[in-house]
Amino acid sequence: MATSKRDDDARGARVRADDDDPSSAASASARASCAPLSDVVAFHERLRGVFGWQLLAFVFSADFFVKGAAKHMISTTSLPYAQRYLKFSAQAFQRFEVLVSFPWMLKPFMGMVTDTTPVFGYRKRYYLATFAVTGLVAIIVLATKTFSSDDATWYTVFVLATNMLLAFGDSLAGARVFEAMSEVQRIGGDLMTYSWTVATVGSIFGTLLAYIGLSRGDYKLIFWLVTPFVAQFAFTTAYGLLPEERVGSDFNAHALAKKYWNVFVVTVTITLASVGVVSMQLVDAFETDLALCVSTCFGILLIMTGVVYAHLERDEACLLIYVAVDRVLGVNVRQAKTYWYTEGAKCVPDGPHFSYVFYSVTTFLFSLGAQMIGIWLFQKYLSRSKIRSVFLACALTKVIAKLGDIWIILRWNIAMGIDDRSAYVMGEGIIEGIAYVLTYMPANAVLSKIVDKEVSCTMYTLLAGVVNVASGVALTLGSASMTFVGIHTDLVHGHCNFDQLIPLLIVCGIILPLFSIPLIYVLIPDWCMHDDRSGSIEESVKAEEKK
Repeated sequence: MATSKRDDDARGARVRADDDDPSSAASASARASCAPLSDVVAFHERLRGVFGWQLLAFVFSADFFVKGAAKHMISTTSLPYAQRYLKFSAQAFQRFEVLVSFPWMLKPFMGMVTDTTPVFGYRKRYYLATFAVTGLVAIIVLATKTFSSDDATWYTVFVLATNMLLAFGDSLAGARVFEAMSEVQRIGGDLMTYSWTVATVGSIFGTLLAYIGLSRGDYKLIFWLVTPFVAQFAFTTAYGLLPEERVGSDFNAHALAKKYWNVFVVTVTITLASVGVVSMQLVDAFETDLALCVSTCFGILLIMTGVVYAHLERDEACLLIYVAVDRVLGVNVRQAKTYWYTEGAKCVPDGPHFSYVFYSVTTFLFSLGAQMIGIWLFQKYLSRSKIRSVFLACALTKVIAKLGDIWIILRWNIAMGIDDRSAYVMGEGIIEGIAYVLTYMPANAVLSKIVDKEVSCTMYTLLAGVVNVASGVALTLGSASMTFVGIHTDLVHGHCNFDQLIPLLIVCGIILPLFSIPLIYVLIPDWCMHDDRSGSIEESVKAEEKK
């Protein structure tokens, strides 16, 4: 069931021939004038002709059912469990989030392992099947066990096991998409659009299913509804639906590691950085002492970015450094906002008091719809734009989204006659949803242009690892910042203090993120999104000599 490189090259050649054929251009114009459904069918057929039905089917299995539906169904349970059963404060909830995100930070390590250590001749198949079965067992336990405030450790363990499935499944499946994008770069962005679209539609489907459990207050039911989605993924991975070449008998892991020693050094560094960030969550001093937290986080970021710059090619290094710094500058205090929006009148007398259904389902559906708009905007206007312009649009969109929170918390929306739900959907739902897409798609597209196929999984996961470690740092800084300004959420006795929430949001959500904009013009290459950078330096020299 493997797809050979010869087939990929042939498909790529057909695409290039079609691009140069006037009759093909005429037919493309005719298709553009058809109904939207016809465009979707034509888009899918084009991808199938280039990448094959197996890859598209596996992307659907992974992205629709797991990355989309299962991931977002499980995410809707976190807030009710944290507030109603485990009685987490906002700071404790953020520390919990960092702990259970550890598998996401380990993506580079997993990429390195799969690139160098095939199982029964395959780099991805049996790893995916193993994580799927592990995640399935953890989800069944979460669906059957009743948790209380004394069970925080066990709850964390089972959520960690579930996240191993979500993180490593996303990593390995995404790496195959990333590899295919790098092989046929001229339409690689179309495959990424397909992947994101399928995941977004799956998220909508999963969120609608989560409504059943949230509306009844039966959060275990959500885990039961997730079970068949994970079970099908275990079957498709074990069956071998993913088109993957079997490693040849001449495969030499030692030679590969020696050739790309620099990439593996960076991978180990990011792994150690993730261990450091997670370990900080186990020490209360990093929450109560802002100076200690900032200095430690700065040290982790400095070491990680320094090793990246010293051991990777300049374009790769600069992209990863920008992504890391951009995430850290967005110091994350989201749980302070979440508790302000969702807690009752005893904790937030003048608050919106959103229900879990509205906060996790209604708003998220609007956000997912906005993500679809973001994908369309990226495909329609930004996929052929300057890379720097795309990152600039992303930075400004994120800042605008944070202004929406300040507008609501100051109650200006009420003064303008706009109710809390409409205002929140407009800001956190729509604008933040578009910003989310514009945050991740450009970086993936750029890195796919400069990666070497032999370590594509490792390089893809390096980007994910940097993002997740930096996000963990931002959450850690956010927890310490909340404590520093006096944010207090005692859900046992109902004592809360949000007096300094507005200054905190202004500094963390607006002022600090703006410092990433100058870095765009320093670290991001001045390329166009559709440029083909697949040719090596040696190939370019030979081409010039032939001329």
